[in-house]
Amino acid sequence: MTLKSVTTGIAALTAIVALTSPTHAQLSNEVRRACEAKADQVRPVLRAPEREQFIANCLADATATPGKTKKKKKY
Repeated sequence: MTLKSVTTGIAALTAIVALTSPTHAQLSNEVRRACEAKADQVRPVLRAPEREQFIANCLADATATPGKTKKKKKY
């Protein structure tokens, strides 16, 4: 591997990150707003700590990447 190929690779990764960051930030804001709207609809009305916990769980669910599912063993 030459210095030129390493430099080119780093430049390409930097460009990709720069192009996708605004999209990711905008998506994150939309997801946060959607989770806040869901929290506002929960009845009975959530207190502040409960509301923040609900929003945190909603964000975690929305941004989680699906993993591989384990196959059930047949006996």
